[in-house]
This record gives sequence, structure tokens and C-alpha cells, in this order.
Amino acid sequence: MKKTIKLMLVFLILASGLGYFGIHKIRTGPDLESETLVLAGLREPVEVLYDSMGVPHIFAESMRDLFLAQGYVHARDRLWQMEMFRRVLQGRLSEIFGEATIEQDRFLRTIGMEEAAKAGIPFTNTPIYQQMGAYTVGVNLAIEGWEGLLPPEFLLLRFKPEPWDPVLSQGIEKLMAWDLSDYQTGLNLAAAREKLGDEALAPLMPKYPDWGVTIVEGWPAEEARGADEIRAGGVSVDGGPGSESPLPPPVSLDALTLASISEDIAQVLELGSTVQASNSWVVGGDRSKSGKPLLANDMHLGMRAPNIWYLMGLHAPGYDVVGMSLPGAPGIAAGHSTAVAWGFTNAMVDDSDFFIERVNPDNPDEYLAPGGFGTFQTREEIIQVRGQNPVVMEVRSTHHGPIVTPVDDRAAEELLAFRWVAHQPAGTFQALIDMGRARNADEFIRAMRQFDNPHQNVIFADTAGAWGYWMGGSVPIRASGKPPHLPVPGWTGEHDWTGWLPFDKKPHLLAPERGYITTANNAQGRDETARMVSDGGWFSPYRAQRITELIEATDRHDAESLLAIQMNTGSAFVDKHIHRAVQAFRSADLDDLADRLDVWDRMADLESTEATLFHTWWTFLHRSFGEHYYQGEPDHFPDWILEEALEGLLSGELRLPPELPVEAAREAAAYADLPWGEAHQLVLDHPLAQVPVLGGLLKFGRSEVPRMGGPYSVNVAAPIGSRPPFSVVWGPSQRHVVDMADPNGSGGFIIPGGQSGYPANAHSFDQLELWQEGKLWLLPLDRGLVEARAVATLRLEPQESG
Repeated sequence: MKKTIKLMLVFLILASGLGYFGIHKIRTGPDLESETLVLAGLREPVEVLYDSMGVPHIFAESMRDLFLAQGYVHARDRLWQMEMFRRVLQGRLSEIFGEATIEQDRFLRTIGMEEAAKAGIPFTNTPIYQQMGAYTVGVNLAIEGWEGLLPPEFLLLRFKPEPWDPVLSQGIEKLMAWDLSDYQTGLNLAAAREKLGDEALAPLMPKYPDWGVTIVEGWPAEEARGADEIRAGGVSVDGGPGSESPLPPPVSLDALTLASISEDIAQVLELGSTVQASNSWVVGGDRSKSGKPLLANDMHLGMRAPNIWYLMGLHAPGYDVVGMSLPGAPGIAAGHSTAVAWGFTNAMVDDSDFFIERVNPDNPDEYLAPGGFGTFQTREEIIQVRGQNPVVMEVRSTHHGPIVTPVDDRAAEELLAFRWVAHQPAGTFQALIDMGRARNADEFIRAMRQFDNPHQNVIFADTAGAWGYWMGGSVPIRASGKPPHLPVPGWTGEHDWTGWLPFDKKPHLLAPERGYITTANNAQGRDETARMVSDGGWFSPYRAQRITELIEATDRHDAESLLAIQMNTGSAFVDKHIHRAVQAFRSADLDDLADRLDVWDRMADLESTEATLFHTWWTFLHRSFGEHYYQGEPDHFPDWILEEALEGLLSGELRLPPELPVEAAREAAAYADLPWGEAHQLVLDHPLAQVPVLGGLLKFGRSEVPRMGGPYSVNVAAPIGSRPPFSVVWGPSQRHVVDMADPNGSGGFIIPGGQSGYPANAHSFDQLELWQEGKLWLLPLDRGLVEARAVATLRLEPQESG
């Protein structure tokens, strides 16, 4: 895909003969300046006040006019991003990129995101439909009235944006749900089983350690988490040996490979975002200096240019909110009002299953179901391909969902169907609007009842002093009682979805005595409800542990101390394993390096050479042990396998060879004097950033940005690559801190980039340095404070009747 795009765009730029002035205008877009525009469809005048970071505050007399203006503003700054959302949702990339993206479009049409979005559009007389309609009007007014050059991506690819539609806004929820889902792990586990056998599969199964902090219960019992006995084994909430006995039938490697996501498809889906981790915590008034709750949130998503989020203030009677919006959809997704603040982390709900379907050998249009043979549902999809004839494909579905393996051979012995929560209609956007309108925590919780998808851990606090946590998102109830980790038979009914976990039964917690609640993609609890949610498939508890330790280390917190926790580069993971690294370097006769690691403060700061040494050692050891485990090229191989091996919990041929940590130390020694900021660099990618000549001229994306933090630090930044310099492609996509004693003047927001979607606008990357330095940008709610910070005003006037 990338090679084709490169060649095409180089040709286009050479053929166009654009001079320097043209290049400058294309890459920067229009300057931010005050102006007055007439918009058909507005009922009352609207004012948009921009601050010096290009963040707009929209003031309207009604919700309808507010969202119409929001659509207009989103389109002016992020039209290309919205266009890519559209084309990913609809599986229409090949119309602009040609044959290079046919595989991606096939997958997207098969999964059926647009079909799911259409099913989720509410009835036309509901408030959210009207709000999406008003938002759509605003987007289309921006497109129809566009003055000057379109964003450079449209010019270079030679096409114009189509009108927006409410289905596309509803589809944004489906894109985010995909990014927060886990399509690939079950396929990876099944493939590992085929390669390694059942015995070697068992340690790979998802698990959550008994020493790990949970959201609802907090720390486990003291005897389970002694300072010197934190270990990788001893799981209390897991999907390990015995949890799926007997194991379901195996699936061939060919079928698993055909159903898996290729690298090209993964890149396309990452245009929305890719969840890897997130942090949020809320501190009650008894532990805050102000006496009111404090809230902090940083959602860890794919780092792209432009950023997934667009900061805004939305102000109308009954809705007065600041925070992160999603270009393409109305409202504020996360942030705070004058009454309530909220934030999200991925709840890690196992929201999808693969079902093995058997085709009737006597009738290839039928498959075996619990009550006999059922008939495949089919639909035809036509993929328009630039410069070529259309591609016609058939999508087949069972009662479980779409068939994700090729259907050319209708007599195939095994097909895989994909069941996914997001195929269901969702009331998420109505929930988000109502959450922003809530006047207190009770109203906020009531609004959350409509939050069907994507699944989130939601923390909240209000100005009256109430605070808490509630899990949002649909949790399927399986006939078997818990999620399967491997593809399961579709003809028995034993794994079918039989209902949904009621809202009141979802994990939740209100103002616990400990004075805080922490969520960092860790387990909600250790009970049967937690098993229904994920059964082991949470992230390791190291970030949650570190946040908990830092909160408990201070008696009284404020907004500044919460921001300091967000920026912390220490790691409970490093604390646990540093002695093994020291031992490995000593065994390699590298005592000077061992001594440096032994006295290291364990902070992964930009200047730290010890951070480079430790994480490079771990990377090399992980690779070599993976090769040993698989007896060749490693496949699915999470960190906990290496942790268990270091703890001596694996036996037989799976045991860690004692020479591997020493060999990894010798390899890592070559990078002993490389500062972490040079060894570990942020990449803000763009689909066109790597195009020769053109990418540099237009300044798409950013790269080689020194990045602090590590894979398990609160300020998370995982090294990607086999050796330094590592790339960082995901991390805190935003930061938000607020003290509910002063939601107008405390904390703030920041994103790693800027507001503009143009590659080199003044507001494309002007927040990046602040984000790097751990600073926030205040978004006040009071109009007087907003006006005092305004540098430009956009006045939108209704069209005169007659």
C-alpha cells in the first residue's frame, strides 16, 4: 500500500509544478483570524472564540445550533481525518488508493462496521438523531462553502469530500469500539496451540496475578502481596490451565491465518486509534487539599497526526462542557462541566468470540446450528477500485456473525464466524450528551445506563463532593458462564450469548473509605462478575500499582500532584525485575554496568542511560526466549511468559535456559551510554509522512521526538523494535486533570499535537512541547475567562429568511 501511494504522489507533485508559495499554502492552510459568516440552518447567532492554541469555545443559544456549529468547526480543521474515518468505516479506501487497499476494504466490508452503524441510528424523533442531524448540516455547510484549497491530501489524491451523514457520526462509535476490542488474541492463541501443542499453550493463556491491585477491591490481602513475594504466578482471576477443559476443537493454521489481520489492515484501522493502555483515578475530598474531589485521566491510544482528539468548549443552555471531542461526532466525549467531571480507561471486556462453523456437506448454503441446519445470510458488496474494474464480493453470516475466513470454497470443513458486541445498536452518544448535562453524580450515573459501547471504566466526580466508578459498555452473558479464549464450536450452543449483564450488576464503587479509585486497564475484581467481563484478559497491574503507591505516598493531593503522577516515569515492573538484570550483567562480567543499574533511581527519564540498558536487555531477552519457546520464529508471546520463566515457574523444555539472560546483557552492553531520549523516540505518523520528497515538503507527521517513560510506567511509552533506537507509536493521547473545587481554573487538558489537521499549520503541533514537558492548557467554562483568552472570534449568523 505505502509503495503504491509513494509512487503515485511523487508523480502528482512533479506533474503539478507547484512552487514554494503553493506548497506553503497547501501545508499550512488558512490562518486563524476573526470573521463573520452566514450559515444556512442556524436559528440564532453563534460565536466561536479561539484561544492562542487554536482551541475553540462555541457559544450558542440552543443545543441544535451548538452542534451545527461544532460540525462546521470540526470540518474546517479536521476534514481529512473525518474523510479517513468515513472510508475506513465504509471500506472504501480503494476508491482513492487503488488496488493496494483491496485487502483492507474486503476485511472492513466483511466485519460490517457500516452495517452496524446503520443498525444503531435511533428513530428520527429522538434527541440524539436531531443532534446528529444538526451536526451533519454543519459539516456539509463547511464542505459546500469551502473557500480556497482543500486540505493537501484531497489535492494530491485528486478527489473531493462527499457530504456527511448521521450514519457516519454513529459509526465513530463503531470505530472506537473496534480499537478497544481484541480481535487478534484468540486467533493468536489458537495458532500457538497448533504450533506448540496444548502443554505449551497453557502458560500463554490470559491471566491476572493474585498480587495485583483491582479497581473495586484495591490491594489484595496483605499476605498475597508481601513486598518480597510479588510474583508472576498464582493467578486468582485467570484463563489458564483447567479453565477451558476440555479444550475446544483445534482450528487449522491456514484458517487462522486467513482470518487474521495483516499488517496493512492493522495500519488502516489504526487511523482511528489503537488502544494499548489508559490511566484514570479519582481522589475524594478527604484526601484533597481543597476538600473536593480531584480527577485525572490520560487515555493511551495510537499516536497519529492529527491526534484522535480535538479540544473544545461547548456552551449552550443546559450543556456547558469542555474537553475532548471526536471529529465526526457531536458533543464532548470526556472532560468536565461546572458540575461533573469524568474520564475513561478501557475496561478490557472480552466483547468478541470466534465460532467454528460447519458447512452442510450436502448443501453449501447451510451450516450446522444447535437446532439443526441453518441458512447462511448473504449480502453482496461492490468495492470500487481506482483505475480498475470493481471487485464484487459476497459476505456470509451465521446467527453468530459474519464469516471472516474466505468463502470461495463453500464445502470448507471449517469457517470462522465473528460475534462482536458492537454489531448491536448502541445509545452511547446520547449517554455522552446526557453525561455532560448531568448536574450531579446521581444524574451522571443515570445517563451512563445508555452507555452501551465501547466498554469503559468510567470515573466521575461532582462539585458537591460525590465521586466514584462504574463500568460502562455491554457485557455479554455466555451460556458457558465466561468468555472463551479460543475459537469454539458454533453448533453446540454451549458458548452462545444468552443476554447482557444488567447495569446494576456491572462493577462499580462509590466513595470507598480508602479515599481514591484507580483504573489502569487492571481487573475490576476477583469475583465471578469479573470473570464474565474478561476472565484474565486485563493488562498487567503494574501501572495501577504505581499509581496507587504514588497516591498513598501523599496525605493531601491537588491538581499539580495528580499531574506529577501522570508524568511519573518510574515503574513497578522495573522495581520487580531490576535485581535480575543486575544479576545477568554480573554473570556476564559486566560489573560496572551492573553497579550502574543497582544504584539507578529507576526513572525512565530522557537522560537516563540505565533506562536504555534495562529495556534493551529485556527486549533482547524476550526475543531470544521467544525463539527458544517456539523453537524458531516466535509468535504470540506476552511479557508474563518471560516473567514466569524468570521466576522459575515453567518446567521441562519451556524452562528459561540460564545462558539467555547473560547473552542478552552482553548484547545490551553495546548501548550502555545511549541516553533514553535518543534510544526511544516518539513517531506521530501520517499515511503520507514517508512519501519521498513530498512528505518532507509538506511536513506530514513528526518523528525522532525524544520520549521519556517505559512500557509499564504511568507516563507510558512502550519501545517498539528489536534494538535501539526504538520507536514509540502509542501513549497518552490526552491528559486531563481537574479539581472540582475550581473546575474553571484548575488543571486543564493537553494533546500531543494540535488542533489543526493541516500538516504545518501554526496549530498542528503547538501543544506537543507542552505535552512533553508535562504542562496543561486551561479550558475555562466561564465566558468572561474565555473572552479574556480569545485571540480570534468567528461569528456565525443565520441566513435571513425571504
